[in-house]
Amino acid sequence: MTTSNYKFLRLYGYPIFCLLSNLIFFLINPYERTFNAWKQFTVFDFIVNTLLSWLFPLLVIETGIWLTYFFHRRLPWERSMRTRFIVQLIFHMGIILLVLYLFFHIPFPEKFAFNQLLYRQSSITGMIYCLIITSIFAAEHLINRLNNARLEAFKLNELAVQAQLDALKLQLDPHFLFNNLSALTSLIEENPSLSVNYVVKLASIYRYMLANRNQNTVSIAVELDFIRNMLFLHQIRYGQAIRINISPAVEELQGDIAPLTLQLLIENATKHNQFTIDSPLIIDIYIADNKWLVVKNNKKPKRIQEPGAQLGLKNITQRYLLLSGSKPVINNGGDYFEVKIPLMKKTEKENAEHTDN
Repeated sequence: MTTSNYKFLRLYGYPIFCLLSNLIFFLINPYERTFNAWKQFTVFDFIVNTLLSWLFPLLVIETGIWLTYFFHRRLPWERSMRTRFIVQLIFHMGIILLVLYLFFHIPFPEKFAFNQLLYRQSSITGMIYCLIITSIFAAEHLINRLNNARLEAFKLNELAVQAQLDALKLQLDPHFLFNNLSALTSLIEENPSLSVNYVVKLASIYRYMLANRNQNTVSIAVELDFIRNMLFLHQIRYGQAIRINISPAVEELQGDIAPLTLQLLIENATKHNQFTIDSPLIIDIYIADNKWLVVKNNKKPKRIQEPGAQLGLKNITQRYLLLSGSKPVINNGGDYFEVKIPLMKKTEKENAEHTDN
């Protein structure tokens, strides 16, 4: 039990046990004898009686606190809760009974009625109080252990989530890098001056990837800047065979998404579809229902699909489940393919940042 809890127990335990003791003794003893004894009391006698009434709960509570300190290292709750409870209760009762035995052998005036009947009543009441106090300490330990277990589970869950996110991030780079380096090799031979711009854009893209490799979320505006650089690379590789239309509403949107979400979806579209200048791949990026960022493309599937199909979509789905608890919605229509990404709310972004830290 912490020091603040001891203060709480003393603050409320003393008056509660004092009133309870007086009420019990008043109810179990004949009224006439109690009132007759009070009639003989002087002011000093009432003061003494009141102090003695406070002494009983003080003795029970302070003994319980002292025993808790005493057994904290010698017999901690974690070693054996049942044994600790029984041993502490026996010691508690033994000390209280010993003190009561010595107290009732003090020769008080008869008007205080400190007789054998009151001694037996006090002993039984004291043992009940010992049971209550020891149970309070045991209950507090159980509550603390439960809270610590929940906190530990929460921390372990955070570590597991972060480990999963880190593992998912490692899946993002290789395919994209290989394709662009292959294109750069051809471009250097065909158009050296344009290849310089290509390298600059490619460097910007990988600067973005490195800068955000430890981030779980980025602003949509930052992601769009990254996509524009990537679009330049695609136009060099494919010309007008790929067209990406970004809605003005997306440009103005204040929100966050997982890094490289749009890049994965665009790469997914180029990877699994065939397209030419006469039959281009058209990718539309827009907002739906004020809660979805939609990436939609027309479909003309390749006859032979490349290996690793659906890897990017699985990556996105798993990351959004970990970050926000919401899954992207995937619609595979007859002539189009559409992925709806849930917009990250403020609370979800804060949770994602907390996980990242």
